[in-house]
Amino acid sequence: MNIPSRICETDLANEPAGQASGPGARALLAAIMAEEPAPQEHPTGAAGRPGVRRGRRLLIAVTTAVATVGVAAAVAIAVGLPGDGPATSYANAAVSITRADDDYSIAFTQPVRDPRLLEEAFRAVGVQAMIKLVPALPEHVGLLYGPHFDSPGWRGNITMETVEPCPAGSTCATFKMAGGSPDSLVFGLGRAAAPGEPYADLSPVHVGRYQSALDGYRPDGFDPHGKTVAAVRAELDKRGLKAVYQLWWNYPDGHFFSSSAPAGQIADGWIVERSRAYSSDTIEVTVVPGPEAGPAPSPSPRLHWWDVP
Repeated sequence: MNIPSRICETDLANEPAGQASGPGARALLAAIMAEEPAPQEHPTGAAGRPGVRRGRRLLIAVTTAVATVGVAAAVAIAVGLPGDGPATSYANAAVSITRADDDYSIAFTQPVRDPRLLEEAFRAVGVQAMIKLVPALPEHVGLLYGPHFDSPGWRGNITMETVEPCPAGSTCATFKMAGGSPDSLVFGLGRAAAPGEPYADLSPVHVGRYQSALDGYRPDGFDPHGKTVAAVRAELDKRGLKAVYQLWWNYPDGHFFSSSAPAGQIADGWIVERSRAYSSDTIEVTVVPGPEAGPAPSPSPRLHWWDVP
């Protein structure tokens, strides 16, 4: 299919919201419909006689979708073969996905504001994916989290490559998914958290996690790592911030895990391992328990952003 280069994204972006009737959309549709496959000779007709069978036509779907935070129309293009299952490629304003046999390439290069656009694209190529809106730090709103998958029988793998340049407020990356797709694939999309609402416990794609930061993900001159709980509590009081606590349990075999604990169980002399922004007014402080804390308990699972309804 040969779509003229003169039909560009700006032509389509200026279309009336929710319509495909403007000049750009009409030009695109005309270019698509002009591509008629040439007749192909078929060895035999229905009764065993020589006949002509028309080549299977590429299925091109052109739709418009209105983002929830804007009025610009987005054009989605799917390519596949009728009756042959999912599309082999799909692209809209949020993502571009191509499929070759059991391998997928998933490219994010633009800001994503409507999770339905992502789910629509995955569904078109036959991937069962869920996009969850997760509470995020202000600077992480609109960024992608994950992916997380839970499919014990799946033997494939997912790798990620960065894409540059990248618009502000976007996650720009290409995910390669080989060996088919897992039964359950979950991406997170950062949304503005309500005052006091806990943020997602893990950072978005490409965003480093400053383990020693006291304010969000940015070091600001005060390093809690290695300080006593009393010193960190005093600093939090000075800043008008509250604290929640995790105990960092280490096992003789080198394994470790953390568990939540009330402030009354945290001794002032214990040492802080790290911290992170928990919500708009609270810092999560991870502490190494002293000997008086007793033996480490049995590990227990911790809820992550993909577990929260």
